[in-house]
Amino acid sequence: MNGVISDITVKGFFKQSMVLFAAIVCLLTPAPAVYAQPALLDAGMSPDRAVWAFDRDVHDAAKDVRFWMRVQRQGNLNQYGTFDYYFRVRVFRPDSSEVWNTQYGFNEQGYSEQTFTFPNFFYDRSPDRRSPSFGTWRVRTAVVEKDTKREVSVKEYSLQFIDGKKPAPPPTAGPAVGSGKPFPVPRFQYGKWVLKDWGIGIYDEVVTGNNTYDREIKELNSRDTFSVKEVMNAWSKGHKFGALLAGPPVKTYINSNNMPLYLFGYILKRPGGEIDGRNPQHRVSQYCNNPGSLIFPFDLRKPGRYRLEFLLRERDRPSWEESSWVPIGGIDFTLTE
Repeated sequence: MNGVISDITVKGFFKQSMVLFAAIVCLLTPAPAVYAQPALLDAGMSPDRAVWAFDRDVHDAAKDVRFWMRVQRQGNLNQYGTFDYYFRVRVFRPDSSEVWNTQYGFNEQGYSEQTFTFPNFFYDRSPDRRSPSFGTWRVRTAVVEKDTKREVSVKEYSLQFIDGKKPAPPPTAGPAVGSGKPFPVPRFQYGKWVLKDWGIGIYDEVVTGNNTYDREIKELNSRDTFSVKEVMNAWSKGHKFGALLAGPPVKTYINSNNMPLYLFGYILKRPGGEIDGRNPQHRVSQYCNNPGSLIFPFDLRKPGRYRLEFLLRERDRPSWEESSWVPIGGIDFTLTE
């Protein structure tokens, strides 16, 4: 009997010892180091030119265009002393098909670049050179994590590739109301969505149907400068001060479940340096009303210069990272005392 008890005691002691040993190993094993994302110090395009005309008979129009990013390497090296981020460049045709996807390392100063020859690149990368892909091309530059491929900093450029044999079309804008509308509308298309109008102003929303999104937006006044008093008076009278964004009818870009393919958000840069919408996962977003416009309302009271940037996102993207948002463009406006 004593032999049985001793055997059980030994086995119990052994199990407890193994559990204790495993716990000690876990405590002594260093956890994977977590490194801060590298700060984006600078990014740009040179020459900074948005419209590129192509004419087969003109042979001296080609220019080398450089896209670059500069990041903070110091303090962002891994445990082996290497930098686990790449500079990635992607280019998309007007139909959103990808024609370029390359990544490079950053040098010791945290700099990397990509050079294209425009407008030849757009012509060479068109599916059919007999009918070049004129329209809005997008160049997307990003800082990408080596292992996860996740984009941690993004800058995107919308470039117009136009037929050099035709006169350049004037910027299109919505009908002028009140004191005029100084917001030229650039060419922008992503998938089935095309930018039709945008602006800053005072608006009314009128219910036109039973659906939540059956609302017509009526523009009362649109310009690039308002006083704080005008904004406050607009709200007191039941109007809305904010940003207008308009595209094609929603019914032209719905999925099989009769839901819109795209939703829209914004980043608002305030005079004091504060930025609304910096975090993509908490960015204010909404769908367009029927037939195809929306308002982002703002109750702003601080005078100064503001910058509003519109973004588009496919509703079925699996995550809300910055890489899931597509920049549309931005407009500036001012509030006075």
